[in-house]
Amino acid sequence: MDAQIEEALRAPIHGWSFSWLDGRASESRPPWQYRELVAAAAAEAGSVLDIDTGGGEYLASITPLSASVFATEGHAPNVTIAATRLSPLGISVVQAASAPDNVDQTDTTPEEDRSSLPFASGAFDLVVDRHSSYWPSEVHRVLVPGGRFLTQQRGEAGAVGSSWSELFGRPSHPHERFTLLFAVNQLERAGFEVLRAEETDTPMTFRDLAGVVYYLRLVPWAVEHFDAKDDRGALQRIAAEIEGHGAITVRGSHMLIKAGKP
Repeated sequence: MDAQIEEALRAPIHGWSFSWLDGRASESRPPWQYRELVAAAAAEAGSVLDIDTGGGEYLASITPLSASVFATEGHAPNVTIAATRLSPLGISVVQAASAPDNVDQTDTTPEEDRSSLPFASGAFDLVVDRHSSYWPSEVHRVLVPGGRFLTQQRGEAGAVGSSWSELFGRPSHPHERFTLLFAVNQLERAGFEVLRAEETDTPMTFRDLAGVVYYLRLVPWAVEHFDAKDDRGALQRIAAEIEGHGAITVRGSHMLIKAGKP
């Protein structure tokens, strides 16, 4: 167990790549093809914004794009990585604070939180967002009339497996409260017309403890304040589950929403 933890803690993390988990973990995929949906929507747009692009890996996989494309990123170490990857493709990367979790936006505003999108109103025909929080009002503001918002989000609404909060004894996570109904209602209150809304179970299976630890380093918000030393008891229970059953399954879901600005 200790050797696997140390291996995961030493493994390098660059941008938003999950390749180190190949063979250690796998996630069920949603039935839609988000990359193809974004590519098709971008082909009809003159200007595109990608919110919280990470290291730019996913956006780079969709190129070449004929539109003028901008990307934001809120995690400072990823900004340079994303710029290095995307600038040669003609995509501008702008450092901008990420929005708070969508379920935690009731007591603040983009201005108070200092996470407004740093673009003029009506600057984009298409805004895309993969797995990151967003301000519906800000997305609505930067879109032109008739513009589109396309997002794929992760949640924990699935019925298969345990939740991260259960495994680590944490309070209910925002992802457990961020449901498809919540997201749709929030967008409609911001003035959007929701054109498509789907949700599907996508549990994640881990085959060794190193994969769990590495994943929680890469996605620290899955288990807030995760620490391999402080959470040793939980890691021991997870290791025993993997040893006894060959793997452990963590509950998860994906949602797809396409919305239009009238």
